[in-house]
Amino acid sequence: MRPLGEAVLNKLPLAEGQTIMDVGCGAGEATMQLADRVGPSGRVIGVDIAPRVLALASRRAEGAPQVTFVQEDAGSMSLPDRTLDLVYSRFGIMFFAEPVAAFRNLHRMLKPGGQIGFVCWRSVEENELDSFCIEAAGLPITIDTSPYSLEKSAAIQQVLVAAGFRNITIEAHDAPIAAGDTATTLKVVTRVGALGKALRENPDLLPEAEPVVRSALAARERDGMVHLGSATWIVTASA
Repeated sequence: MRPLGEAVLNKLPLAEGQTIMDVGCGAGEATMQLADRVGPSGRVIGVDIAPRVLALASRRAEGAPQVTFVQEDAGSMSLPDRTLDLVYSRFGIMFFAEPVAAFRNLHRMLKPGGQIGFVCWRSVEENELDSFCIEAAGLPITIDTSPYSLEKSAAIQQVLVAAGFRNITIEAHDAPIAAGDTATTLKVVTRVGALGKALRENPDLLPEAEPVVRSALAARERDGMVHLGSATWIVTASA
């Protein structure tokens, strides 16, 4: 996912000394990229609701005093008004139960003229990490559509306008993503995404799914890498 997140980073006016929030920071990879950009005089706040990934993130950030991790819902957390220069998210903003209220809270925490930038998925049909692997498995699996809550650009525009943002840009971004060879990719797709979620909930399906998905991925391997197509929105807006 790193290249997809960097597509957003490259559009933000990052500078030393800024205060930035990383929404849905997970294990902190992007948080550390932000920390490198703001330097020791800046501050990066990684926010996530999952304690286990935050524990990994905290270990990753040892030796980076400008980084703080918080276990909270960014959509309702009570950071003071006008604290942030930037809000960033790599696939962390699609799960808000009340999107307008959540983005309004992010807007509240931004300084006047501060910016938000995020990447989110377009439709499941356009994203092979889910669609290709589910189809290859050939099992009666229901796809979890919650990661695709912002698949329509009109929905993003509507939410951001209602939350008070302006200068909104929403750009389609298509790019191949890769985790490694067939064996590595198989480990990834059977643990994360729609297929991974379904197999975690129905582990008895794994022996049936694994060989056919491995075969489908092997057919896509070139030069030691399996590439799957991704389709995202790259979104920026100002407070």
